[in-house]
Amino acid sequence: MASKKQLSSILIVLLLAWAGVSAQDSSAAVEREFERATQLHQSGDLQGAVRAYVAILATHPARVDVRSNLGAAYSALGRYEDAIQEYKRALVIDSNNYAIRFNLALAYYKAAWFSDAAAELEKFIAAVPDTPQTANARLVLADCQVRLGEYKKVIESLSPLADVDANNRTLAYLLGSALIGDGQLDKGQAIVDRLIRH
Repeated sequence: MASKKQLSSILIVLLLAWAGVSAQDSSAAVEREFERATQLHQSGDLQGAVRAYVAILATHPARVDVRSNLGAAYSALGRYEDAIQEYKRALVIDSNNYAIRFNLALAYYKAAWFSDAAAELEKFIAAVPDTPQTANARLVLADCQVRLGEYKKVIESLSPLADVDANNRTLAYLLGSALIGDGQLDKGQAIVDRLIRH
């Protein structure tokens, strides 16, 4: 017959085993909920996706992927301030997640907070200077700088790119606008005229 000490040990082992199974079940349930929320998001049910993401975060607030997707859903709904808050919370958890930093910058841009957008875009470009997304980030940053009246920064950053990518109309428009804003009317007008002809 087992002693009280042995029974106690067996009970502890059984409780630990049950707790492990229970945690696995809970984790699997959360993943199923996240998958369902993502499907709602992708199918265009943004309100349903928001509710599902918020429900997951109520019990798992450190899920960066859920916060990022919630930010994207808010942004798609035009709720840019809510999106910004979720992206910022995600970056507190994972400050090196550059995809989230780029999305934060875009949310600032869409909210017309150009100074904040420019600051985040500069961080993004400095961290990942050579990706396809970086080229887009440079153009969004240039647009922010044009809107902020920082024409010399735009001219400095886009002039070398204009020689390499002469067919990029967005780049040409931003550079032409910056040149005109900076008082270099002839150079700026020549770029704008070339755009109009094409």
